[in-house]
Amino acid sequence: LGVAAYLYSIGETTYANILIALILPQIFFQNKYLLKDPIKYDVNYQAASQPFLVFGILDTALAMGHHQF
Repeated sequence: LGVAAYLYSIGETTYANILIALILPQIFFQNKYLLKDPIKYDVNYQAASQPFLVFGILDTALAMGHHQF
């Protein structure tokens, strides 16, 4: 959420909105799997949330490449 706030502060609002949209499923899957029983559901959590993490990193990299410093 801190990175999304930073993207908002530098004017990259579209990328910040996309990043927030990619963070929300990770929070949902954390509540669904990881907080119940971390040892039992760790693989399920990783399988469900990993794509959102990777696309969030990609979104942030594209935002930084798009921004004119």
